[in-house]
Amino acid sequence: MHPLFQKVFPLYADYWRVSKAASDPVSVVMVAFNEAQTIEAEVLRFHEAIVGRLAGSEFIVAEDGSTDGTSEILQDLARRIGIRHLTGTERKGYKRAFLDAIFSARNPYVFFSDSGGKHDPEEFWKLYALRAEYDLIVGRKTRRKDQLYRQLLTWSYNFALRQYFGFEDIRDADSGFRLFNRAVIDQVLRGKLIYRNLIASEIVLRTIRSGLRYREVEVSYDMRQGESRGLPPAKLPTVIIGALRAMVDLKSEFAVSATERGG
Repeated sequence: MHPLFQKVFPLYADYWRVSKAASDPVSVVMVAFNEAQTIEAEVLRFHEAIVGRLAGSEFIVAEDGSTDGTSEILQDLARRIGIRHLTGTERKGYKRAFLDAIFSARNPYVFFSDSGGKHDPEEFWKLYALRAEYDLIVGRKTRRKDQLYRQLLTWSYNFALRQYFGFEDIRDADSGFRLFNRAVIDQVLRGKLIYRNLIASEIVLRTIRSGLRYREVEVSYDMRQGESRGLPPAKLPTVIIGALRAMVDLKSEFAVSATERGG
């Protein structure tokens, strides 16, 4: 590909890479808790847009102890279109459910998307086009339609991450729309993860710190469909304090590991 074409038409250059590369299968992963209003339509959309086009791909939904009929809907989808439905009798929490689903993935690439109708599955292909060049590709939310205070929190949090850790490429570290390979799973996810909340941003920080290749790609972001499962405003102070403490602990860990390598 001519460098001028890539510079002037970056999006088309990405799609060109897809058409020229082999179609590597992916494992599509979602986490669901009480998503009966939206989960069937969302799984069908993502399944058609991705799994239906990439031979050998799979769809995994980690359903975390729902009580509103989500589990029954996913059982039906497992029979109809062959998704893998991971569930249990007790809640694991988002972090454990997420990791269990990732570790069960069978393909060389794993694509994760938040549920709730916030993302367009067709934008997966923007990330997929870059899979050979980067280990972790994150969808940076743009054209957002969610609440203004959430947008301000995203900007403030990522500004703090850039300033504190010095990783200038970070603009949306906690985005729930990402594609990664086995190197990220083996070198980052199977290691120690200290964040209780905002685990996605810790994964980004550890990926960059380990020397793996990181990239953000702009994607659209819509209002959640159905009842919000996001962070309630009343819990924001607790989560913010926890995130700040985790940032300090993580930077200390990075400093210790750097000293040990230097020695």
